[in-house]
Amino acid sequence: MNESILEYLDEIAREAWNGDYRRTGALSSGERLYVAVASGRMRELAPGDSIPYAVNRIGEEWMAHMLNVWRSSKQPEID
Repeated sequence: MNESILEYLDEIAREAWNGDYRRTGALSSGERLYVAVASGRMRELAPGDSIPYAVNRIGEEWMAHMLNVWRSSKQPEID
């Protein structure tokens, strides 16, 4: 697992959690899904994808990292 890419995605997810999506445009589909799930912004970042699809696409290793990092984070307020 490449920790540096996941740390980078976690930074972008924190920004997305706050409603800042500027850095999400250059992400691959899998990276965007990681950011969408981690930040609780599926509706904004992946409106055509389901959560089960996203979890499957993200994969076990990245999901394990996400759960470890984001487990105690609250979800964003609905705008």
